[in-house]
Amino acid sequence: MTERHTIGQILINIGRISEEDVATALEYQRDNGGYFGEALLACGLATSDELEWGLASQFDLPYVFPEAGAVDPEAAAIVSPEWALSNLTLPIMRTDRSLRVVVDSPLKSEPIDELRSRTGLEVEIALASPTTIRELIRQVYARGAASDEEHHSPIELSGALEAVSQSASSRFGISVRGTRSYAWWEDRGTIRRRPLAGDWRSSLEEIMNPSPADSTHGTDRAEWEAELSRAGTVLPVQVSYLGDESGREYLMRPRRIGSSLDNRFPAPPPGILSEIRLLTRSGTARFIVGAQPPKLGHEILPHLPAILLDPSWRSIHIHSSDHAVADEAFSLRLPRDASSWSSEIERLHAFQFDVVTVDLTGGERTWTEPALDIASVAFLLWHDDDDRSQAYEAGIRWELRVERGSDGQLAWSLEPLRP
Repeated sequence: MTERHTIGQILINIGRISEEDVATALEYQRDNGGYFGEALLACGLATSDELEWGLASQFDLPYVFPEAGAVDPEAAAIVSPEWALSNLTLPIMRTDRSLRVVVDSPLKSEPIDELRSRTGLEVEIALASPTTIRELIRQVYARGAASDEEHHSPIELSGALEAVSQSASSRFGISVRGTRSYAWWEDRGTIRRRPLAGDWRSSLEEIMNPSPADSTHGTDRAEWEAELSRAGTVLPVQVSYLGDESGREYLMRPRRIGSSLDNRFPAPPPGILSEIRLLTRSGTARFIVGAQPPKLGHEILPHLPAILLDPSWRSIHIHSSDHAVADEAFSLRLPRDASSWSSEIERLHAFQFDVVTVDLTGGERTWTEPALDIASVAFLLWHDDDDRSQAYEAGIRWELRVERGSDGQLAWSLEPLRP
């Protein structure tokens, strides 16, 4: 049997670190604990990518940088976006006999065993960094609904904008290739695409101010702020334009005007937003929300549907505090007697809300499961000293965390909730 080299030996062999570096890392490890690779990182002697590559070499695995366009859609469809994110594991290629899967650790046996049992295929693994896999998952499942356009009937520009409005899209656009033109929009993490019918150019000129013709004349790159006027409403957008001999691209992003909510609670990074929207698309997105300082959790919770999803989603905020919650959130204050909370909450099931946010303490968590039945998307405030196993047993699989730093900035994170 071939002797397996350590990560330190592998990095020495390629000249990335020296014996002295190994000694420094070992000393740090003795003083602080943890893994040798973590010590190399803490001492600034290696990068995360180098450690991942060394780990792949140690286990004789390929270290890959897969692109979303090269992922086999049939392979990715074996698992849901939630499963892929939770396990940081994504099938990327399927044959009659085997399934190639990208993982962030060669020691991940449970998801590999599950895929082997589910498909009956031989599972081959490749290694990539956690950051690479998360971004790959976001891109792969965002394209999931963008099936071949010839399967869809053409749509007028007005119909495309109606779909954009209904999906509360964070970005939409028009792609032109030769004589073909397509409208596309993001729908809760999925890119939808339809061929455009009629004279959409004239229609766009009429409803956009400043018009595309005025803003792109004589240039192949342009950005400007505009307003789309349609059905008596005005939508402010940021427009980006690219053009060359092969075609044109118009990208439009709705922008908020003077939103105090944006100033108080800036949205998380695009990657986290995309993952949350992918999870909401799965049908039952349930999160506990942790916050530091604790006061921040009470303040931001009612606003999460508007920050993370869209104000058009029908949401309800449930709480038991005496103070009034923000005017922007429809809310229900429960009586102080926690024994009645379960029955009070069950009365809300018939209203079929899109989102529920819950800020309750006490009652021995008897309200958790009834609250999750109010809406398919739920955010429950969970304090740091609360037992997270109760949330997991109730069917919650994600923890969204927000912390305010000493500089006043918000730091967001989203991680799977473990039993």
